[in-house]
Amino acid sequence: MSLKQVSLTAAISVVAGLATVTVGLTGPVARADSTAPLPLSHYAHMLVDAAHQHLFFSQGAGSTGILVTDLSGTPVTTIEDEPGATGLALSADGTAVYAALSDGAAVAAIDTATLTDSARYPTGTGSAPASVAVAGGRLWYGYTADGKGAIGSIDPSAADPAGTPQPSMSHWSVAPLLAAGAGVLAAEEPQQSLSHVATFDVSSGTASTKADTLVYGGTAGGFQVTADGAKVVLAAPQQLAAEVYRTADLSFANPSAYGTGGAGPNALALDADGTLAVGSVSGSTAGVHVYAGWNPLAENHLSLPSGTLAPDGLRWGADGLTLYGVVRDSSGAYTLDVLGAPKLADTQLSLSLAQYPVPTQPYSVVGSLTTRGLIPVGASLQVTRDGAPLPDATLAKDGTFAIGDTSPDEGARVYQVTYAGDATHRPATASLTAHVSRLPTDIPFPELSSVTPRSVVFTGSLTTQLNLGSLPQGTTVQVSRTNEDTQEETRLPSVAVDPATTEFTVTDAPGSAGRFTYHLSYAGDATHLPTASDASLQVSPYAPALTLKAPATAGRGAALTFGGTLGDGPFDAGEKATVSRTDAAHAQTPATWTVPVAADGTITVKDTPSIGGANTYTVSYPGDASHRAATASAIVQVSRAATALSVTTDASSYAYGATATVTAHLGTTYDGRTVSLYAQPYGGSKALVRTGTVDKAGNLAVPYKLTRNTTFTASFAGDYRYAPATATRTAYDQVRIAETLGGSYTSTTYGGIAYRVYHQSAKPRVTSVVTPNKSGQCVKLQAQEYYSGAWHTLTTSGCYPLDQNSTVVTQLTLTHAVGQKFRVRSEYVHSTKDVTSLSTWGGWLYFTVRT
Repeated sequence: MSLKQVSLTAAISVVAGLATVTVGLTGPVARADSTAPLPLSHYAHMLVDAAHQHLFFSQGAGSTGILVTDLSGTPVTTIEDEPGATGLALSADGTAVYAALSDGAAVAAIDTATLTDSARYPTGTGSAPASVAVAGGRLWYGYTADGKGAIGSIDPSAADPAGTPQPSMSHWSVAPLLAAGAGVLAAEEPQQSLSHVATFDVSSGTASTKADTLVYGGTAGGFQVTADGAKVVLAAPQQLAAEVYRTADLSFANPSAYGTGGAGPNALALDADGTLAVGSVSGSTAGVHVYAGWNPLAENHLSLPSGTLAPDGLRWGADGLTLYGVVRDSSGAYTLDVLGAPKLADTQLSLSLAQYPVPTQPYSVVGSLTTRGLIPVGASLQVTRDGAPLPDATLAKDGTFAIGDTSPDEGARVYQVTYAGDATHRPATASLTAHVSRLPTDIPFPELSSVTPRSVVFTGSLTTQLNLGSLPQGTTVQVSRTNEDTQEETRLPSVAVDPATTEFTVTDAPGSAGRFTYHLSYAGDATHLPTASDASLQVSPYAPALTLKAPATAGRGAALTFGGTLGDGPFDAGEKATVSRTDAAHAQTPATWTVPVAADGTITVKDTPSIGGANTYTVSYPGDASHRAATASAIVQVSRAATALSVTTDASSYAYGATATVTAHLGTTYDGRTVSLYAQPYGGSKALVRTGTVDKAGNLAVPYKLTRNTTFTASFAGDYRYAPATATRTAYDQVRIAETLGGSYTSTTYGGIAYRVYHQSAKPRVTSVVTPNKSGQCVKLQAQEYYSGAWHTLTTSGCYPLDQNSTVVTQLTLTHAVGQKFRVRSEYVHSTKDVTSLSTWGGWLYFTVRT
């Protein structure tokens, strides 16, 4: 037998120049302790009787005897007259081996001491029992009855034991395969790539069904119930793994599967400590996978050199260390492989440095032990440095360990760690060479806080490689400054390094603008290498901020004083700033004068503004050798008097298309007599009508043709002493109504007025057209009759809506009208939706009626 394993040694680089590591797995490779040929023509099942140091092998239907060997596979005897012996089970007290005799219609009880039959229990003619299991004080067997499978039971303690059918224990197509544990009986039969499985509580000796269903399975090569009766494990080559189900409801257990590397399992063995061995016969992973304590990661993968594993060909020895396997070679011969240490898990040690090893500083060598099985928590690991022993390391729960050490000086240190192995793990050794050396250091470009002629402040840091090796208290950095313009070098005081942050701060006053280089150096110590770096800075002139505090308003002709401040003082004596004022009278040529700049940057502006409106004061500082130029502005609104401004029209409303006379009137001003008139028809844009100078009376009149309600605005822009003003006026517009009478046959004249003449049977039509288009609005019709020397209203109609062409046609009915004079007219009635025109009456249309 051989153990599939990773490569035995490997060398890896951890940190270039720091450490060299060798990891290893050592110890004997798992192998078959012995092999023995088995004189079998066929193989069915194997049973281990550890108490009597025997192995039993049945050969299935067509055979006549059961082979018995010692635990090494050497034949002891063949128990004859056991026709078709198939399933095997050991009695609870270990005194008997029960054998299902498929060709003998019985179950044989074989005395484990004498290796002879002690009893034979009949199961019925043609029953062909195939499987047996012991549970609940009874012997259970799977057999055939009337061409179907069935389960029966036997009470070996009865006066006359015999097979008793158990028809209530489900329905089976073939004799089911049985397994038992802790008062639970499980039965299985193949259903192509599935298995029909049922579980029963038989702890009382009477079966009660726990679960009965189809599960993933097939042709079972292994079928076992765990020692606590909680789970059943099924190995069938139709699946890729051994499947595990809960006996309570046959749902998947957790874990639910134990693989064989992609090959279908054909055998399994479940040890009392929970170790599970699963066998397979095909592919590169053929052999046995060993799982410890329901861990779904295989501890070991064992190969079987004698051939391929026979179905149901695995059993654990009672010592918990030996695994027996029945294998068959290509010629059909059977061999027993005795595997002496299949539970020993591979182990591997790996080492690395937790940090850069430097002289006088504590550092750690850390490592881990990996294994296919459970981590040997608390195990001691032997440690040496350069061959001298160091205190043992202890393995933590996660398989890690750490070795602390300190080296007084530089050099290579070789560490070796050894794990001696234990009852379940193989030994392993690993070594690491740590190169102890002083830490490289660096001073990166500093962080600048201030760069001015009077204040250069920056913060630097003294860093170590990988941020290892703390700096001692009292560490300093030497500083000097070179003026690149003059090449003058100045040595500055050393600065202390804060060990907690590795930072230091340099404060300097170069006294002028220009380019300077600061030289920073560190001398090193027992742990750190020296280093140096330069930081070149451009010191620029100050850019002073100029702020003005001017009032928002001031009186015209009154004294005005306000101040300003230049930052970044002090300033040289005699410096001045220029003040310029822009107003309505000085838009192109501002008034200018100079004011002194005080040493602290204070500026005072004095003026007496004579022009009203916005006065803009601009203060400009030209700069000097240490300061850049600066400019600031402030706007002061100088007071102006109010003037009267109005706008009128020559009427309040107008006929459609009529021309209104719009007059703007401007009161007293100083030097501005210009007024602008604007018109804004409702819904339209505001447009300039005219800008002009008012006449001697202060008026500006303009004509304007109205087609809708219009708002007029007069605007005065103001002058040096009078403020701007505006005034508005709205003029209202009527519509135009075009009316016609239709359907008359002639006309006549009465009192100089033309009348339309209608027959009494006619129905005059009145057509009203409204301009502009008022579609959706409405028109009323009023009719009057002339009698008693006056016109009298006969009727006023309802309001008829205008169509899309802004037209409405009304028809009149003439009754008792012969010889009478009439007149009609239309009224446009605007609604709240029409805000562009007024309601408007049309003209009268006259007509008379004749026979």
